[in-house]
Amino acid sequence: MLSQCPHCHKEIKLNEAQQAKVEQACAALTAGKTLKLGCPHCKTPIELDATGMPVGGEVMESLLSSTQEEKAPPGSEELLEKAKKPEIKPVNPPPEAPRPPDVSWLASGELSEKAVVADIPKVLVLMGDGEMRATVSKAFEARNYLPVFFNSSEEAIEDMRFTDYAAVVFHSRFEGASLADSQFHDHMRRLSMNKRRYIYYVLIGPEFRTLYDLEALAASANLVVNDDDVRHITTILQKGFRDYDELFGPYLKALKEHGKK
Repeated sequence: MLSQCPHCHKEIKLNEAQQAKVEQACAALTAGKTLKLGCPHCKTPIELDATGMPVGGEVMESLLSSTQEEKAPPGSEELLEKAKKPEIKPVNPPPEAPRPPDVSWLASGELSEKAVVADIPKVLVLMGDGEMRATVSKAFEARNYLPVFFNSSEEAIEDMRFTDYAAVVFHSRFEGASLADSQFHDHMRRLSMNKRRYIYYVLIGPEFRTLYDLEALAASANLVVNDDDVRHITTILQKGFRDYDELFGPYLKALKEHGKK
């Protein structure tokens, strides 16, 4: 009679009523048939022949169900419950919520200039110094962005290693006559996605058709603006940011909630 699992070799304790049920079921087997049980410890299939000896097999419904009136030996009820119920592994807990900001500075009643600057989104503006750059910068300042300027792409690329920019404005003629030869544009195209997805990239130049999404997509940008339309940049940004928020807002929010950047 079955007394231990032939696979994990752990003892299987059965009360008299359970043993009787197994013996009765084995005795009723016809030639070539077997009784199939499941080990309450390792869940490996156990197959019994007509003599009650294990021969291996597939798992079927166990006949080792005890009634409330039958008195089982200590520990057997727990084994039977484990055999009938699959092991449920705990689900990974959700990610922890971000910690609240440090507000200890409230006691002093003063807000340092460093704290003010840290809270303001920055826009990197790479355009020739002139009226067009002033118009673009003023439009971003109206949206509470802090414009940052550099005289070369090398300086801008180096600064981006340490500074997080919410937006970048790049004129296709900043480095020469062709966007295809631009070192900075190539840097933006190769930027890792965990950083690029949070940057609103605006391309300005005489070759672009304003608000043409297909052209922006082909250039790996979020918005394209023709030189002649820069005078309307405030309205263009309003539409561009609105469309961007409608398309990517829920996705970016979900990433931040799960601690991804």
